[in-house]
Formats: sequence, structure tokens, C-alpha cells
Amino acid sequence: MKKTMTSWNKFCFVSCLLIVCVSLSSGAGKDLPGYFPRCHRSDPKINECLLKATDQVRPYLIKGVPELNMPSIDPFTIPEVSLEQGSNILNFKAKLNDIIIHGLSNYKFSQFDFDVSKLQFHCKGGIDELKLEGKYDVNGLLLGAPVRGKGDFTAEIGSSNLTVFQAIKIVKKKGVEYTKPIFTNSTIEVAKPQAKLFGLFDNNEQLTKATNEVIQDNVEKLFDDLKPVIEKVITSLVEDLIFSIIANNVPYDKLYPK
Repeated sequence: MKKTMTSWNKFCFVSCLLIVCVSLSSGAGKDLPGYFPRCHRSDPKINECLLKATDQVRPYLIKGVPELNMPSIDPFTIPEVSLEQGSNILNFKAKLNDIIIHGLSNYKFSQFDFDVSKLQFHCKGGIDELKLEGKYDVNGLLLGAPVRGKGDFTAEIGSSNLTVFQAIKIVKKKGVEYTKPIFTNSTIEVAKPQAKLFGLFDNNEQLTKATNEVIQDNVEKLFDDLKPVIEKVITSLVEDLIFSIIANNVPYDKLYPK
């Protein structure tokens, strides 16, 4: 259960960040596709431009952006997520594979601020009605009761709101300026989460049904317990998978022209 909820929130957040980054970047130093908006860091209204850009690129993100080697965001696939938690409520190790998430194209940003002088970002956004499916492998304790097994899972979430703060610095490679993250912090809130695991306890239908009932009866408590883990994983993923990849390959002047 922990794993499932961690994954869908992580995917929600990562995809939102990817939408912003791709909206403003060009792959490997190339120019932006002609149909992409450009936001200049010298523009006093850069934040308005960034916010508007996230809506302007939506149709292209749904189709995929071959110039940036980016597949469609809806559906969006994640090969694997591994998580671990150790508390009185949840004590487990789990892995999710072949996860497919539907609904990312419903993203909406309410704020995207870039303080150019301080090199700091502050972003707020959300996604409604996400659906996930994939495979899980879990072993541990759920509210003190054993939970183990592997099989398929499904998950739904009514809405998800996220906030991210990041500080960066400018580094030079071969005389060209690039950005590098030095601090990232994220928070996330979800509403109406649901999750279902199939095939628990070696396909024992009775125990699987009972476990899923416990999950749904305590879903808010479970998520609250798991939230710090989710936010830590999100922060790590943002730095390692999103900003590092883009920032290491796209010059600062390409990401945010003067």
C-alpha cells in the first residue's frame, strides 16, 4: 500500500516538473522547437511567461516531443520504483514495476516563480483524476498485520497538489554555463486516494480481500504515515532524474535566454 501511494504521487510530481522543464528547454544544446514558447530571464514578467508556457505546450506533451526525445505524457510509463518504510503503522519493503499512469495531461500550474538574481524556483501545481496500473512486490507489516505477495495493482486519486522549491547555481563546462541544483524541497497533498492489490499471500483470495479492505478503511492514515517518505523520494528524483539530466545537457542560455 505504501508503495502504490508513493508511486502515483511521485509520478504526478515528476511529470509536473518535466512539463515545466521541457516547456523551457532544448535537448543537448539544440534550439527549442519552433512551436515552443520562449521565456527570457531579463523579462520582468518571466513568471507570467513560465506559467503561460505550461498551458501552451500541453498539446505537444500529449503527443510527445521527438525533438526532445520525450514520449507522450498520457499515458506515461515508469519502469520501476523501490521504497522502504519502517514505522508502527507501515513497516515494509516494496517494488513496483511496469507502472502506467493515466491523466497527467490534466495538469494545472497555479504558480511558477523564478528569482533570477537568487537562482531560486518556486512552483505550485496539481493534477486531477489520476489512474495507475502495474505490478508490485511487497513484504512487511500493515498496521501490525503481515502483508506480502506479488501481482498486479491499480490505484486512483481524486486530485494531487504539489509545491516544490529549488535553489541552483551556475557552473561552467568548456566555457559554457549550465545550471546545477544545490537544494530541493517538495511537499504534496492528495485527495480521495484508492488502491487495490491483486494476488497477495500466494493468490489467497480471502486474505487479499481482507488486506484491501484494511487499506481502504485506513487509507488516509496510511498516506499520512508515508508522506515524509514520498516527499523525500520526490525530491531525490527531481534532482537526479529531472534537473540533473536537463541541466547537465542544456546550457543556461538555452533554458532561460537573456
